[in-house]
Amino acid sequence: MTAEAPRYRPLNPRLGTHYAIFMSAFVSLVLLLAILEQLGARKLWLSHIMMVVPVLFYLGIAVMTRTLDTHEYYAAGRRVPSVFGGLALAVSAIGGVGFFALTGAVYLIGFDALSIALGLGAGFVVAMVLIAPYVRKAGSYTLAGFLRERYGNRLLGPIGALLALPPAMLLLAVELRLGAFVASLFASVSYQTAIALGAGAMGVAVLLGGLRSLTWTQCVQYVVVMIGFLVPVTIVSLMVTNLPVPQLTYGDVFERVATLELAIGIGAQDPGTLAQALPGERPETVIKPFLQAFGAVTRGDFVILLFCFLAGTAVMPSLVTRAGTATSGFEARRAMGWGALFLVLFLVTVPAYATFAKLLTLQDLVGTPLSQLPDWIGKLRDAELADVADRNGDGVIGASELFVARDGVVLALPIMAGLPFILVVLIATSGIAATLAAGGAHALTMGSTLSEDIYRGVLHPSATPGKRLLVARLATVALIGLTAWYVAESEFDVLKVAAWAMSLAASSFLPALVLTIWWKRATSWGVLAGMIAGFAVSASSIALSQAGEQASGSGDMGLISALFGVPLGFGVAVAVSLITPRPDERTLEFVNAMRDPGGEALHDRAIRASASGQRRDATVGPM
Repeated sequence: MTAEAPRYRPLNPRLGTHYAIFMSAFVSLVLLLAILEQLGARKLWLSHIMMVVPVLFYLGIAVMTRTLDTHEYYAAGRRVPSVFGGLALAVSAIGGVGFFALTGAVYLIGFDALSIALGLGAGFVVAMVLIAPYVRKAGSYTLAGFLRERYGNRLLGPIGALLALPPAMLLLAVELRLGAFVASLFASVSYQTAIALGAGAMGVAVLLGGLRSLTWTQCVQYVVVMIGFLVPVTIVSLMVTNLPVPQLTYGDVFERVATLELAIGIGAQDPGTLAQALPGERPETVIKPFLQAFGAVTRGDFVILLFCFLAGTAVMPSLVTRAGTATSGFEARRAMGWGALFLVLFLVTVPAYATFAKLLTLQDLVGTPLSQLPDWIGKLRDAELADVADRNGDGVIGASELFVARDGVVLALPIMAGLPFILVVLIATSGIAATLAAGGAHALTMGSTLSEDIYRGVLHPSATPGKRLLVARLATVALIGLTAWYVAESEFDVLKVAAWAMSLAASSFLPALVLTIWWKRATSWGVLAGMIAGFAVSASSIALSQAGEQASGSGDMGLISALFGVPLGFGVAVAVSLITPRPDERTLEFVNAMRDPGGEALHDRAIRASASGQRRDATVGPM
């Protein structure tokens, strides 16, 4: 086997300057298009320019950061500064689900949807403290590879890879669906064409440079996401409260929202099942008071849903393996900390966004005669983001006669506020950036896993670096294409599928990673059994929920399947570890070295030693 010693390159001291220049250029583009809109430019041309130019910039970064170096492709050379690593981590966690579905869920069920936001944020903290620095110190390119190197059991590689594929593929499907939905609204392309274009953009960003190109592209995409998300809600906050700080001013709007809800007859509700509580993607009415706690879900379901998203986020392969891009284990922890900070900036803005959207909806529409409806309702109806229906024939729109699409709330706010059209397209562009960033991360995870843990780990252990990269690229293309075909042919709810993916990841990897890092007595057979048992239970719960079987009193079992899979995974892993032989000295030495997150990665050290040994053999060998 040919060893390839990692090559470390110095960090670019002008990274901050480069991204500041991009931010200035992007803001200038938005201002220029806003001026052209006021001068009468066609909206179709404005939307095309606004959406295409950033995508071309992402692709340009991918071209400039292309690589044929395996260490760069799989780990970005382990030289990504913590701040930039945090930007990439945050936008991977936000994705289209956070940008569109989470914001819409908060609008529709208010306080109760915050269980998802709290789970995402807390999952980052758990990963930062318990997992990421130690995965970085081990230095493996994939989670399955980390488990294989920890225990020396070759079965852990392929089985871990097979368990990592379903949640990554589900999340990739979610991102493709959301991105295509938004692109088809503002670009003159069909939904199927938008899926193909989104898959192509993700593929190019990943194939040319792997994690290297993905990381630097995602840093730009986070900037685009936050500019698009913050600008409209900040303007609305200034219009409503005279202060441009929506995260601090939306609390003053609560009383107005509650008063309007009371005036139109929205009263306290009793919680139902979790499956009924979470809003779907079809337009639906709002019958629960925005501020009522546990009016849509019970206290128990709130905690369970929070746990499922927390556990899934903490061990999601596309997030945890990003720790490998940091310069050290300590820097990996700092990167996770920065990622948590950047993620929290988004999460604290979500309820502000939903609150201002709720206020504008109530004061402008509900209770208004049909003959006096505002112009923006027609625009939302044309885009299939909202609708009204005078069911009782009284000529006035009531609370139960307004239907709002969950994934369209983000796009609806600037329309309801009467903001320039270019700001609506700016939000769409930001949402597409979020879907490309998260989808690319999941696609790269799947391709790297198949190449490193199945092709190299099982089929061809002596594969050269060039063949490994070729297989990784081919596998990524194949999986993106397969997922795109599935999205084009299927109908599914993105929030529900994202919850399934979180539970599958948590059930498979949370017990395995926690025990692997923090319990020396854990054995390869125990971890292997725990992973399989946890995944099997979680997947079975999802299958049963799809077949119509529901857990008594808890709604859809699939949404909360981590509640069953994670404890079972821990129990099985511990029990099997206790009845199998203790780990050998090599394994214990690996654990001790891994628990000291400073210094060079163990994987890199082994490669360097192997390369050095081969050079010595070549020197003393026969002429």
